Amino acid sequence: MGAVSETAKGAYASALCLAGFPWLAYRMARHADGCAPARQMMADHARRFLDRCDVAIEMEGQPLPKGFGCVVSYNEPSFIDVAAFAAVMWPYVDRAAAAEFYGYFPFAKEALANAQIGLVTRGKRAGTDGLLTEMVSHARSGARIAWGGEGRIAGFDGIGHYKIGGSLLAIRAQVPVVPVAFYGGHQVMPFRTIRARPGTVRILFGDPIQTEGLSESDARALADRVKAVMVEMYAGLKARAGQF
Repeated sequence: MGAVSETAKGAYASALCLAGFPWLAYRMARHADGCAPARQMMADHARRFLDRCDVAIEMEGQPLPKGFGCVVSYNEPSFIDVAAFAAVMWPYVDRAAAAEFYGYFPFAKEALANAQIGLVTRGKRAGTDGLLTEMVSHARSGARIAWGGEGRIAGFDGIGHYKIGGSLLAIRAQVPVVPVAFYGGHQVMPFRTIRARPGTVRILFGDPIQTEGLSESDARALADRVKAVMVEMYAGLKARAGQF
């Protein structure tokens, strides 16, 4: 398939996905009977977008089972990876944090709350601290909390700067961090483009990184350690995909 056809395919898929967000949010907010149905609606919407882009998903590694509190720390090279998360990660996540941007769509805040997804408010420390406190309580009770390490779509082929929010959460709850590397979205559809090349998003669950005995002053060092692990995992996925 040539560049023109791939761009048309990506534009069509992206337009349908974006145009469908308000209707999706409305259904999640007003017609989903609880968290699981709301997440299924989201997963179906994301899967349709990926199918239109000819994107497959492969998963490997061992996620922690339900009841084992942890912070699931993941990367987001492109919007394709965001869609891949929404399509397949919900069986391995009990609660999640998302960028405040996603709450700007009509009905989105109510929809995300129904799916047990909290919004991280940029530049509003009180709001972020409140969400962290809530997530710490859930993690201590055995919830698996998804918290993006970079805090945004990185937009390049690699792992971006890791913020300390997820590390603070894990340290305060005294639960492990589970690194989860996403690879392939940048190769399929780089950030801020609409050309959709056929491809595969590979998702790798890494070994838990323990936080026992760490204090909040160790949050920066823990974030750097998790990033280093993610860089290694991402490089491994890239090598297995034949990209060097």
